[in-house]
Amino acid sequence: MELEELKSTWNRYEQQITSTQRLSERLITSMLQERSRSRVAGIRRENSLLLVYLVLLLGVLAAIFIGNPFDFTYGWQYIPYGLLCAGVMAAVARLVKNQRELNTNINTIGLAPFLSKVIKGYEKSARMETWFGLLMFTGGVATVFSFLPHKLQHKGLWPALGETAIGVGITLLIYFVAFKAGAFRNRKKEGFENDLRELNELNAELKGI
Repeated sequence: MELEELKSTWNRYEQQITSTQRLSERLITSMLQERSRSRVAGIRRENSLLLVYLVLLLGVLAAIFIGNPFDFTYGWQYIPYGLLCAGVMAAVARLVKNQRELNTNINTIGLAPFLSKVIKGYEKSARMETWFGLLMFTGGVATVFSFLPHKLQHKGLWPALGETAIGVGITLLIYFVAFKAGAFRNRKKEGFENDLRELNELNAELKGI
């Protein structure tokens, strides 16, 4: 009789451990889900504002092509702005795609699959972001040369070339400082990667209990 009572007590103890483990797992998953939802909401707001800015920028670039406010006389002077326009459109396409990827119900597919999906989406878009960065960099630097003909009309050759070189140097310095400050680093992807790594680590710990 005592042996049966001991077995019964031990079974109840195991059930309590299992219930506690499941409760802890649900609580931790719920906390991580809430943090991921908060991150997604913040990214979606940021993307929306950035989309508005990029659309306005496209409007400005279109005005340059249509109205010629800088009095360009050569077709090649528009090339830098064409590069900028292509880079902005690539960025808009990427942001729209990112918004769609983030428009997913975490409760429907689960936290781990959601995080993996978002991370893979960022990895697939890395090449597009590289091209976008190159286009914006090249276009930004090349815009300085668009004003060289005007400088040559009003100044001598060497003063015009000197001012252009200074402009290129300043532009390169701005890009360099931005790069060193991490402006081109994908911190959003890192945030989701940290969430997934933490979720996997906690699940592994709970399974080892």
